Amino acid sequence: MIDLITREDAYHHLRLDVDDEGTNITSPDDPWLDIFIPAISEAVAAWLKDEWRLYVLELDSNGDVVVDSNGDPVPAQPLTVRPLVGAAVLVELAAQYRYREGEGIDNQVGQEAGHGYLLNKTSTALLAGLRKTTVA
Repeated sequence: MIDLITREDAYHHLRLDVDDEGTNITSPDDPWLDIFIPAISEAVAAWLKDEWRLYVLELDSNGDVVVDSNGDPVPAQPLTVRPLVGAAVLVELAAQYRYREGEGIDNQVGQEAGHGYLLNKTSTALLAGLRKTTVA
């Protein structure tokens, strides 16, 4: 599993300080980011259920999505994270950063939503159209 955003993306979204030229990006939060960027990337991938849903898809000369021998869409090379996926990772990262202990209102999912929520409401809303549907 690759990280779906970079540390630089996280710095800009979380509005963490960088030097005047933006070249030396370090923060006391780097150890936290080193854990949470891959963790949230993995949580988003798990929620979407199919890895190919994370990436921009390869298109043939007619503009149709290329599929493999299993009928699954093929991600374009080089791998490019879908903008919705990147946005959801950043939103989830910000929620986890702000409420590191899980106490935030965005991190509370009521019983009416069912079980198995890995992500907060906003991240889930961004990704809902990309998720593989399942019937319990």
